[in-house]
Amino acid sequence: MNDGGYIVVSPHTSNIVVGTGNVYNSGYFLGITLTSDGGATWGHDTLTNASRGWAVAFDPVDQNRVYVGGDSAYSYPALLITTDLGVTWTMSRTGLNGTVNALATVPGNSQLVYAGTNNGVFISTDAGASWSATTLTRTVRALEIDPGNTDVIYAGTYGYGVHVSSDAGATWTEMNTGLTCNKVLSLDVRAGSEITLFAGTEGGSVFRTTLASGILEGDRPQATSHKLALSVSPNPCRAAATVRFSSSLAARATVALYDASGRIVNSWMPTTSSFTVSTEHLTPGAYFVRLTDGTRMLTARLTVLE
Repeated sequence: MNDGGYIVVSPHTSNIVVGTGNVYNSGYFLGITLTSDGGATWGHDTLTNASRGWAVAFDPVDQNRVYVGGDSAYSYPALLITTDLGVTWTMSRTGLNGTVNALATVPGNSQLVYAGTNNGVFISTDAGASWSATTLTRTVRALEIDPGNTDVIYAGTYGYGVHVSSDAGATWTEMNTGLTCNKVLSLDVRAGSEITLFAGTEGGSVFRTTLASGILEGDRPQATSHKLALSVSPNPCRAAATVRFSSSLAARATVALYDASGRIVNSWMPTTSSFTVSTEHLTPGAYFVRLTDGTRMLTARLTVLE
């Protein structure tokens, strides 16, 4: 790689890492580098149908499906998809506009993909086959999805700060109070009983803001002691896992287990704040435990081993 680009570790296994950037050979071409053995060996591809790569995202269900975003001829969007972990790549940019700077996929949903470009945020509901524009048309450099409520999406824009959508990208609002540099280059979310959003900016340091999981600042009750907490252990597990939670409205709390495709596997209305879930009958892989209490929710990832 010459410069630019992005690198991502697979959410399915830490042995798989994909990076993208550009390669110069009498002209700029999109480069992809990939390891499936934790970095012991690397493979390299130079794709002549694109110029630069800026974003990588893994499918949340299929570990062999990866998205790479960038540009073609410096102004046209490039969105490449592999379904065989980099053996072959297919361009899929119908409906996209502008350089693809950021990509985001949704846990448990293999069809929904978000792309941040120089012309805003675009949504695909068919695993990248086609794209539709949203109402956010600023240059987007970063995207993050709230782990407690996947309808909540944060977008970092270049010059206009952070925007947030609470309806899966249909509408957007600014959330820039305290942000003294509006050129946002990166975003990251730390999950927990409260969501902490970090924003890395151009020349303005790193900023953070804490929001309740799945709740936007403007929607949060002004006076409440309603706190949620959720943990699952051991994690990974083999035969069973213990779910622990706390809530001021525990009598109304429900807990559900979803597989990686978003299908509900089991659900409970616990009478105590700690209970054991048998996993012996489950296929090894990734699952999601979701605690719901009224309009609030938290989600924890659970890995089941053989």
